[in-house]
Amino acid sequence: MHRLGLGVSDDTVLRQLKRCAQGTTEAPTIIGIDDWSWRKSQTYGTIIVDLERRVVIDILEDRDVVTCTN
Repeated sequence: MHRLGLGVSDDTVLRQLKRCAQGTTEAPTIIGIDDWSWRKSQTYGTIIVDLERRVVIDILEDRDVVTCTN
């Protein structure tokens, strides 16, 4: 699959992002939240990023507000 111009699957990219997600002792002050479709218009995921440190905080398996606030 070459959607991102990479010779790896979407699952591999997400697995690497999860591996890089780091917990910090300081709470982030500016975060970014974005969602995407795993399967077109069927299943979604969410990524949360610390925009100041440019670090992935978490990758969620859906885009439900309740999941995001827990």
